[in-house]
Amino acid sequence: MKKIYLSLLCLLVINYYSNAQVKASYLYNTGMPYGTLDIRTRISSTNYFYLVENQTFSFRESSSGVKTNTYLDMTSFDSSPYTEGHLKRKNGSADLFVMNYRLLKPLSYSSTYAEGYPLMVLFHGAVERGNCYYNACYHSNWSYDPNVNNPPAPKTATHKLLNNDYNLQQGGKEHLDARNRAAGKLPNNTTLGSRDFPGFVLVPQMFNVWDSLNVQDAIRLVQLIAQKYNIDENRIYVHGLSIGGYAVYEAIKRAPWLFAAAQPMSAINDASIRKYKLQSKVAHIPLWAYQGGNDTNPAPAYTTQLVNDYKAAGSVVRYSLYSGVGHTCWPKAFAEAEFYSWMLSKRKENIHASKGITVIDASKAQYPILMLAEGFHAYQWEKDGVVISGATSFTYTAKTPGKYRARFSRVANPTSTQWNKWSAPITVTTSTARIASTEDVTVIEDIEAEDVFEMTTFPNPSSAEELFIQLETGDIETSVYLQLIDQMGKTHYQAEHTPAELAEGIRPQLSNGVANGIYIIMANQGRRSIKQKVMIQK
Repeated sequence: MKKIYLSLLCLLVINYYSNAQVKASYLYNTGMPYGTLDIRTRISSTNYFYLVENQTFSFRESSSGVKTNTYLDMTSFDSSPYTEGHLKRKNGSADLFVMNYRLLKPLSYSSTYAEGYPLMVLFHGAVERGNCYYNACYHSNWSYDPNVNNPPAPKTATHKLLNNDYNLQQGGKEHLDARNRAAGKLPNNTTLGSRDFPGFVLVPQMFNVWDSLNVQDAIRLVQLIAQKYNIDENRIYVHGLSIGGYAVYEAIKRAPWLFAAAQPMSAINDASIRKYKLQSKVAHIPLWAYQGGNDTNPAPAYTTQLVNDYKAAGSVVRYSLYSGVGHTCWPKAFAEAEFYSWMLSKRKENIHASKGITVIDASKAQYPILMLAEGFHAYQWEKDGVVISGATSFTYTAKTPGKYRARFSRVANPTSTQWNKWSAPITVTTSTARIASTEDVTVIEDIEAEDVFEMTTFPNPSSAEELFIQLETGDIETSVYLQLIDQMGKTHYQAEHTPAELAEGIRPQLSNGVANGIYIIMANQGRRSIKQKVMIQK
């Protein structure tokens, strides 16, 4: 009896811990602009969510009275490496089905690997549902509730209701291939290829539609999977297609503390984030948005405006617009050379610099705003190796140059061992802009450029080691030839880069002998070119 009591006590502690990652108001809040937030996994000792693993919820039977308890094969590939399961809710005497899901585990999974594994969540599109796609339903209509089962669902072994497999039709094979390419290597293995994914892939299946309530259930599922398995909670990623793209925005809106990066594809809307002016709540989450040039829902103009609004609010957004492609742009997205490596490079512990600004310009009252995710229990900030007294918020405005780091704790009143890891450092510099008459004069000067060919360099001034270059080339996907030359015409860097590499940003490996002074960065893409001055100083 003592062992049983201890086991129950441990279960309660684990469930409480899963709900205690952030402050209570970030799990349950009735006063949000968009309505009620509720992503709790444990509401009380008699009202909680739990996993049923290795079993699909359905009404299919292999013989009279014998349920199949497994998925119905509806994919064009062997999906068996994805284990099956479903989410349930125990509420008093009621034991309710919530959602089916599939889970792909990394090869050679180790429950004791110290760093933990990344987790990628895929929100599928409307067609890959468990029952209704608009008016095309596998059984009855939208009002049908599987927990009531009226009218009774067919019990044939091949009935498609609650199939728990079609959710893998788009992206399931690509992610399985990426898992297999990783070949069991640990996530910290430096020989991993850019198209390898050494982690978990979770694919929940909606019943009729992704809406706010279904997305909240999916967030609960993510939390329980992260609790059950050896997941690195700093590397949980989310992506989705079409209405699943909307679900991506809904998820980061409701749990911005949970996700390290997001990739919405042909997202039909942004879950009213802009409507309720919540961009600042999600600004720290890197986004890579995908759009078909011939799509009408969403239209390119809509997604472009969305991306621009997010950037204006401080987000760093990568945007891929595919000319000549309609709504189904996700095959191109999944095929991107950096689809997996881009995600894996993002970590929850790292600082986001609002709008990418890391340069202090006192003449313009410009001070870098550094941020982590909001909602954790405690924060610390450090400058040049010294903890900043009184800096205990999720944001910090840097008013003096130096190297900044930050960390947070998922535990209230943390001890020295209960802090999350320190972020990678961000170097904040001071602009050498000077005032002449009444106009500001800066060292950055665009010499020649087309409107759709935009270059950003920072910090500026920069050291040879810290120089960072980003370049947006619009729809043209041919390689870009990049050079850094001094005022005597000597070349200190030259290389070809893909538009995707430059959109993400590069740190050029400069040759020896780069002295202090003004240099010119030149980028050529066919007949298009841009030049920009940058000051190098040690």
